[in-house]
Amino acid sequence: MNRARVDGVVMGREGPLDVQAASRNALRIAGVKTTMNNKMLSVVGLLGALAVSGYGSQVTAQGALQIGGRTANFGRRNVAPGFVPDPINVAITSGGNIDASNLGLGAGCRGFVTRQPDHIINLTGTSANLRLYVTAPGDTTLLVNTAGGSWVCNDDSYGGTNPTVDIPNARAGQYDVWVGSYRSGEQIRGALHITELSSMHP
Repeated sequence: MNRARVDGVVMGREGPLDVQAASRNALRIAGVKTTMNNKMLSVVGLLGALAVSGYGSQVTAQGALQIGGRTANFGRRNVAPGFVPDPINVAITSGGNIDASNLGLGAGCRGFVTRQPDHIINLTGTSANLRLYVTAPGDTTLLVNTAGGSWVCNDDSYGGTNPTVDIPNARAGQYDVWVGSYRSGEQIRGALHITELSSMHP
């Protein structure tokens, strides 16, 4: 395109072009693109930080399993440190259709469970050593979401296929407990035991 400059105005085939206006428009467009790029970088950075922190696993777990709810398959109870009798025994049936090994909860977190926890413990004070274990005539697993939001899991313990979970200095709050079946499709009747005694185990 042939253009001629006349007093700060570029003459084109369609008439005079305002150079300053064109410059302002170009800067405005560049600013929009820069803002969009910055926002995209911020989102990418946030996702990366969440992935590194492990937050994604927790979101997955909370989507698949009911955490912090009010209902459980086999009831809920308040437990005060120093409780008697010890252990507390809860009749349960293991199993479910959710494969916990795919949820990224951590080491030993496996087995097939239901979305709803099997039992909810509301610990009313700090326990020096809260122990949960299962006795059942089959291969079971144990998953516990603690009052602090962390996961503690076990598959086999004490030379057998019954799981045990120890939570030292367990703080007051809600503990959601799942008893899983190691194999899909199995439902095993057994008992969940709650104790503070180190001598008690499967």
